Amino acid sequence: MSSTKREASPLAVTDNAGNETPSKRARLDDSAAAPAATAPEAAAAAAASASSAIAVQSGPSTPAPAPAATKELKLEGDKAGTDSPSAGKGKRGGRGGARGGKQDRRGSGRGGGRGGGNGRRDGAAGGGREDRGEGAEGAGAGDGDDKKDKLPKRKVAVLLGYNGIGYKGSQVNPGMETVEGEVFKAFAKAGAISDDNSTNPQKVSLARAARTDAGVHAALNVLALKLILSPPSKAPETSLEDHLNAFLPPAIRVWSVLRVQGSFDPRRLCDQRQYEYTLPTHVLLGPKPSSPMGQMLARSRAELASSTPPGAIQQASDSFWAAQPAESSFGDDVQAKKAWRITPEGMAQAREFLSAYEGSHNFYNFTVGKDFRDRSCQRVMRKLELSEPIVVNDTEYVSVTFIGQSFMLHQIRKMIGLFILALRSSTPASLVPETFGPSRIHVPKAPSLGLLLVAPHYVEYNRRVVEANAKLDQLIQAGRLTPDAAEEQRRAEIDPKKVEGMEAKVDEFKRKQVYERMWQVEEEGLTFSKWLNYLDQFVGADFEYLNPKGVIPSSATFTKGENPERPRQAAAAAGGAALQPQEAESDDEGVAGEDDG
Repeated sequence: MSSTKREASPLAVTDNAGNETPSKRARLDDSAAAPAATAPEAAAAAAASASSAIAVQSGPSTPAPAPAATKELKLEGDKAGTDSPSAGKGKRGGRGGARGGKQDRRGSGRGGGRGGGNGRRDGAAGGGREDRGEGAEGAGAGDGDDKKDKLPKRKVAVLLGYNGIGYKGSQVNPGMETVEGEVFKAFAKAGAISDDNSTNPQKVSLARAARTDAGVHAALNVLALKLILSPPSKAPETSLEDHLNAFLPPAIRVWSVLRVQGSFDPRRLCDQRQYEYTLPTHVLLGPKPSSPMGQMLARSRAELASSTPPGAIQQASDSFWAAQPAESSFGDDVQAKKAWRITPEGMAQAREFLSAYEGSHNFYNFTVGKDFRDRSCQRVMRKLELSEPIVVNDTEYVSVTFIGQSFMLHQIRKMIGLFILALRSSTPASLVPETFGPSRIHVPKAPSLGLLLVAPHYVEYNRRVVEANAKLDQLIQAGRLTPDAAEEQRRAEIDPKKVEGMEAKVDEFKRKQVYERMWQVEEEGLTFSKWLNYLDQFVGADFEYLNPKGVIPSSATFTKGENPERPRQAAAAAGGAALQPQEAESDDEGVAGEDDG
């Protein structure tokens, strides 16, 4: 650049011809005038620039120019890759240096440098745009004072199972004990998450396939995040899964860690989710005739006289309560109920009701905070199945399997809640289509204890992975790609059947950590019996939709803006008041209407 247009800055770097490079000048303090550069200083700067061939950026502006010796030391520091301004401050460097990017927000330059290598999608060396320069932790960036080498991290899918008892839901929630919070801390202790990233899950892009309520379990859930796959503390002969499990409690297990495509989103790419709800069959018996719920149902049957004969479950309920003493206690009633067994006719009645849920419907009555016109409430239930009953500790249980595209907050628990209330009141399945209409009703959610996320399914994503892997094989055969390079780009399907030994481990976990603990909690705490006893003490018109005709009377509906939960809690009799804290603990910490269990 011609010197007639601008005098050289005393801190600017010059090229071999003595010309100043404008983009590499330091910003001068506005309050101080800079003296002209001396000949020795200019010569030293030119020699340093020619020998290092790197971009230099000055430090903070000063009232006076730095001595030549100081500048030479700074250049040597930049050459060694230490506390260079382009690495530590996020400002634009020169050729060959990191571009910087939004350093204060991302902690690394975009792409990790112009010549940082490939790996755009999968976080290979150099970072790549998909991983925002995080192919290596702190590579080409950092805080400026951290000089130690950082280990590379890769985007993975973590397949894990957990028992939700004692946790306030699965999703990370500051100040709460959650499953993801436990997992995140364990991964940091295991060295799979660096100290720099251990303070915030967002730094490793943590996401999940499904968020579960407090107390809800998962045989298989999927987390996506960026992990260090070879932490220093892991022994060479130990698998990464075993290494991570050593830092987790027995109620949380990592089944597999799989490399995934850079665009993988565990929630949005999930085609369908499978849940299972286990409940004791005795909850289908009708309420005690002397309870407020029992009296309300008796009045309803008398007012809505129907020629339809009582169903199999109502007949069994009438016989059961006829044999019980009128003044029997709650504990005596529960012990007697445990000996009851559902008949094949009762199972057929239950299956008929569940089948009414199948299809695409507006499930706004089965979540919270949603309006009838909200399109997000339209959900697809692909299949609902009722298992054959089994007996555990003298109590009979059945399980309901849900397979759907996605579920809203509390949806499954409310669907089970209506299922139980309808069968124990002999309400026909014709009620279900009525709940999809504009009449807003109060549907209580069943206890979280019985709900289990079986697995999310990734049919379309797995198809894409198979196609991508097939193309890699073609490139190898054509001699256009080496086997090692192809292996680095190869990804695994998210399918338990494709992971050796995983299905057996999941089944054992379900039996020991989910079912056996679930049965034990119900045996000791009578969770389902207390929940129903609480509802049976309710006094009001909320449940007048439980009737032989399956119609929703206006007295049982709520207008827009009304909260169905508040009238129930305010009108509950004293006998159920003690259970209100238990209900509150069942709420998860998520946002109403998002995909949930």
